[in-house]
Amino acid sequence: MNIRKITAFIIVLVLGVSMVACGTSGSEDTVVAEVNGEKITKDEFDSLYDQIKQSYNITEEIENDPEQQEAIAELKADILEQIITEKLVVQKAKEAGFEVNEDILNEARREFENIIAEVAFQIEIMDSSAQENQDNEESQGKDYMSEAKAYIQEQLESIGQTEEEYIEFIAEQMVLDNYIEDLVKDVKADQQEVQQYYEERLEFQKNNISNIVYEEVELYAPEEARVKHILIMLAQEHIDEYNSLLSQEKTEEAQQYLEEKLKDIEPKALEVLEKAKGGEEFEKLIEEYGEDPGMEGNDTGYLVRQDGSFVHEFEETAFKLEEGEISDLVASGFGYHIIKLYEKTPEKVYTLEEKYDELEEILSQQKKTDAWTLILEEWMESAKIKRYEKRL
Repeated sequence: MNIRKITAFIIVLVLGVSMVACGTSGSEDTVVAEVNGEKITKDEFDSLYDQIKQSYNITEEIENDPEQQEAIAELKADILEQIITEKLVVQKAKEAGFEVNEDILNEARREFENIIAEVAFQIEIMDSSAQENQDNEESQGKDYMSEAKAYIQEQLESIGQTEEEYIEFIAEQMVLDNYIEDLVKDVKADQQEVQQYYEERLEFQKNNISNIVYEEVELYAPEEARVKHILIMLAQEHIDEYNSLLSQEKTEEAQQYLEEKLKDIEPKALEVLEKAKGGEEFEKLIEEYGEDPGMEGNDTGYLVRQDGSFVHEFEETAFKLEEGEISDLVASGFGYHIIKLYEKTPEKVYTLEEKYDELEEILSQQKKTDAWTLILEEWMESAKIKRYEKRL
């Protein structure tokens, strides 16, 4: 479970922010908060605050802008609360006997190596993408691991950390992860909860086909039609004018305009339709007459669901056809479509048994997170915390 898992360097890469500021500075400084008697200094706060300012490009001018004072104060309060929470959890973990040892440090070193490898992989991907249409000789034999190590060292130096300090930070986060995991290890979704969750998500997916792609577990696969089409396209200025009228809610005027412009391309569309219905190879007709760039080199065609991804007229016709059948002319705001259905896949509803393990894992994770949130709230309520926001 990764309730608070922080793969620290990834955070540095993405946000330019590291929680290493939560370590003690060792210097005498203004106290900005106390957690059960343990002091949080201004040095600790400023270390994290400066990194966040850099990440979000908060300049001195912005800081001093009277109109930004409330937002800056809220940001500072949030950062302080973040450090307080971190401090409290570390205290609780130590009380329970969860501390960094040599085994954890070795695991953290391995994690650091994994981070280097991941950064190297990302650099290689970016190189490949940038040189896709260029001579790739420059990247041949390139040592991406060395480049990644150099990049990581540069980033660590920018936040004032050594490699060993950073590995220590990873180890500390691992200890906290282990502690939290231990606290909620017995929290698990039961069979009734999983069944109820299954029924709720299945109903949602059936009614929101376009959102299925965002679901953690696919429970419903709607009917699909695999089609190809020949598009006899309207001139772009006519498409734009039609859409402009629609955007102005001039529906009748837009429809009249579309019908008028479709007449101009109808003879050509009928000519192509006659050839398609007469048995000429559909793929060759696409190559010769089709004006949809999406069909170029598209051996599969389009997978159509009744989810609004395609214009209504196109979707409606695709599902009315039999396999191998070619439609009549189908008018839309793009022009005339001649559609051929290649394959139709019936809908599929996955059973609870098929998806039980995945659903149980997701629901259990949610319950663990909720349980951890409650534990943390109780700790915060019972802890002796003093905040000195005016010193920030």
